Amino acid sequence: MPHKKDIKYDRRVLIVDDEADYLATMGDSFRALSEGRWQILLVTSAEQALKTLETEKIELVVLDINMPVMDGVQLLGSLHRLHPKLKKVVMPSIATEEKRAACLAGGADLFLEKPVSPEGLKSVFAKLSELLGWTMAQGFQGVLHSVGLPDLVQMECLARNSSVLELFHEQSLGRIYIEAGQIIHAVCGEFSGERAFQKLITVTGGTFELHEFELPPERTLNRTWEFLLGEALCQRDQRTKAGSFATGAETISSEPSAQASEMLICAVTGEVLYNWQSPAAADRVTLLQKVAQRAEKLIPDLQLGKLDRVEIQLAAGRAILQPRADRLIFVRVAANPANHEG
Repeated sequence: MPHKKDIKYDRRVLIVDDEADYLATMGDSFRALSEGRWQILLVTSAEQALKTLETEKIELVVLDINMPVMDGVQLLGSLHRLHPKLKKVVMPSIATEEKRAACLAGGADLFLEKPVSPEGLKSVFAKLSELLGWTMAQGFQGVLHSVGLPDLVQMECLARNSSVLELFHEQSLGRIYIEAGQIIHAVCGEFSGERAFQKLITVTGGTFELHEFELPPERTLNRTWEFLLGEALCQRDQRTKAGSFATGAETISSEPSAQASEMLICAVTGEVLYNWQSPAAADRVTLLQKVAQRAEKLIPDLQLGKLDRVEIQLAAGRAILQPRADRLIFVRVAANPANHEG
């Protein structure tokens, strides 16, 4: 039997939680679910976590928020500063929008509510696996109600994985091909390319399977994954008001719609994360921050619910602003795709 130090693990994960019993349960569950291929290190304080990271090569840290001396938000800030490439997941007992916003702004890659059941632990393990880019040899399976398709695509791309994502709702709906973190092809029924990708991204129910990468019959997509995902989400919002046909739990438009002619994504702090054809990025960031700040104050006072987006009508098309907890999005949609003035 090999010595413990001679064992080669696929992944090395550090879990930080001051509840010792829960910590042990989570460690045992993740070891079993990974079939022994994850090395799980357990610590009960932020101080122990920082010391462990000085001597151990860790790929992922999972941490609670409510801890003595240094809480999870403070630890997250230290990790983001000292280990910027480290993947970080915050998992509190009670998840709120305020906590989520603070943690995502502080550098967390994922914000998940702490699971309290075996099924919940399996679901969290699946999401951590996707974040790490690890999949079972036979292919990973999941349910779209627990793992959002946009999040799944984003995690595959951020991890620079090569995979084939197949979606099902009673029968196969289509496939998305990802090579080295870039979306290169999508097929949905008789559609392929951007139309197919936009249709698939609307799926909110059903199941998915993540297969090992294989070359598609053709390459139909050559734009960045950030642009493709951002435009697909924008189109998804528009389709709820357009003519549509039903496919299981999701609604998919059958009519062509206007296309984005400009897109900018920034962090809540103002850092530009993605810029496509935006001629005045600084002005867009300022506008997004003002909208987010005013919405944060105005919406709770008027009890209007959660703000989804703000639309501004332009001379040639319209601008769509989406203030989210972790990022701010500006999209300009031209009435005539060939006309990018406005």
